[in-house]
Amino acid sequence: MAVSSVAYAWELGGGFGHIGPFLPLARELRQRGHAVHCIVGRVDLARQLAGEEFSWTQAPVFPEAPRPGSPLSYSDILLRFGYSQADDLYGRVQRWRDIFRETGTAIVVADHAPTAILAARTLNIPVLLFSSSFCVPPRQQPLSNLRPWHGLPIATLEGLDRQVLASINAVLARCGQPALQNVAQLFDVEEDSLLGFPELDHYAERGPARYWGNLPAAGGGAALRWPEVAGKRIFAYLRAESVHHKAALAALLALGQPTVVFFPEAPQSLLEQYSARHLVFSREPIDLARAIQEADAGITYANLSTTTGMLLNGKPVLTLPVQLEQFLLARRVEEMGAGLLCHPEQASDDLQQKLQRVLFDADIGQNARAFARKYAAFPQATVTGNIIRRIEELVGPG
Repeated sequence: MAVSSVAYAWELGGGFGHIGPFLPLARELRQRGHAVHCIVGRVDLARQLAGEEFSWTQAPVFPEAPRPGSPLSYSDILLRFGYSQADDLYGRVQRWRDIFRETGTAIVVADHAPTAILAARTLNIPVLLFSSSFCVPPRQQPLSNLRPWHGLPIATLEGLDRQVLASINAVLARCGQPALQNVAQLFDVEEDSLLGFPELDHYAERGPARYWGNLPAAGGGAALRWPEVAGKRIFAYLRAESVHHKAALAALLALGQPTVVFFPEAPQSLLEQYSARHLVFSREPIDLARAIQEADAGITYANLSTTTGMLLNGKPVLTLPVQLEQFLLARRVEEMGAGLLCHPEQASDDLQQKLQRVLFDADIGQNARAFARKYAAFPQATVTGNIIRRIEELVGPG
């Protein structure tokens, strides 16, 4: 086995759902003798979750630029993060190139890191995608409409693609590389398998694709203590950005079931208002894997790692999505009948009824358990082993 320099690249997105799933893979890579370099979009989150277990380098990121409305396609997302101007993009590509050269990178493990992928292309460094389906649009031209329930003129999507493609190709030309024919070609990398499962692919129209499965357990975190009251255990992972988080807390308070709420950055006033003998809060990272295993059902803001972790353990979920990516995932969970969705743009009057259904509806519970049985052969150790084997194949003997 060759000892290699592996660069984990995380550029866009927030929360623990990026660095968390990578940690089991990083630990195994290090144990096998590889040097692991972590270039991350949020160094503060990485340190909060894993301390100084690894060295963290701040990724070259571009502050989100305002654009009207919500993103219409993946190209529209890129235009908000520095792809509207070729010079801005070139500067970030150059910084990624410098990092890869300084670390002697032999392979890039790319987690929602389109600019790192572009930089690796200019240096002929192999790339393994370590991304959810949302971060890798289907190979279509133009890229998919992210709001399929709203019709969009094809010309609108084509126009967004043209702007992004012009910037990408200008950078490739300056680096002496051939142009792309369309934006989707950016993701034509050495290993394009996706994290996740086909039932939970954000793009229902993707068609045949390869999936690794998921790495939902981040490891670490404080030990979990459930309230000592009878009933069904509920684990909730909430964010203040969710418009319905107070309605969810009110429902949990009224329901009286033993509940643990992981709520980073929750204001003290919120804790004082909703804490009870059966409902306890944690603002610090907790052992998510244990919380999921011991719970009977969950409430999430439709973050990929925790939501998928619940389903892999056969636990139904109520989702309170904040962003478009989370909403698309929440729709797929509801479509497969393993949970319910609280629409962020609709009233929350029926939230308590939805929570009761998630807890007690036999069909919802059965569908969640069916998903868990179907993918029982994809435990974390298996997924990690498959990905490491592929990394070592791509790096080669030299």
